[in-house]
Amino acid sequence: MANVVNIATEYSKTLGGRWIRLGEYSGEDFYNKILEPKYLAAVNNGEKLLIELDGTTGYPSSFLDQSFGELARTYGVDKVREVIQFKAEVFAWVVDYINREIWDKTK
Repeated sequence: MANVVNIATEYSKTLGGRWIRLGEYSGEDFYNKILEPKYLAAVNNGEKLLIELDGTTGYPSSFLDQSFGELARTYGVDKVREVIQFKAEVFAWVVDYINREIWDKTK
């Protein structure tokens, strides 16, 4: 069974920038409060972590890099790719962006 994180309902529909000091709902805050703990729980339980992207008003690139990029930099991009799965229709481009512009460049 996969753990699920719906960013819009569990965090915020309107996302901020990179760091907590720059304002609310930052990538750093999301990483600290939700993404890293849920990722580690999934790893410890041998499960996948499904990230539902639709429902927000948009995704700043700095938010994505500070959350999903930090996860890959901390735990290794190959391991993160084994655990994280994405679900998106409206924001399908975000999945491609994370893979090509963040994770592929983290190796």
